[in-house]
Amino acid sequence: MNRVEQKRSKLGIWLERHNRDTDWLTRTSGLERKTIEELASNPRKSPRMITIRKILSAVKRVDPTIKVSDLWDMN
Repeated sequence: MNRVEQKRSKLGIWLERHNRDTDWLTRTSGLERKTIEELASNPRKSPRMITIRKILSAVKRVDPTIKVSDLWDMN
């Protein structure tokens, strides 16, 4: 049986590589589950700066070297 490939953003790929799920990021960042799930699955979604700060604060607990550009394309 073929698995349907799920679209993932850089954030979603980061979560998978570090064996974290959206529930972990929801609890750690204090953001709503819907927001995290959308940012993890939609590569075209751009978060607001306050959201970026909260997510970076959470992921830096796992990977202190992470940068904004590792999770989103900043144009």
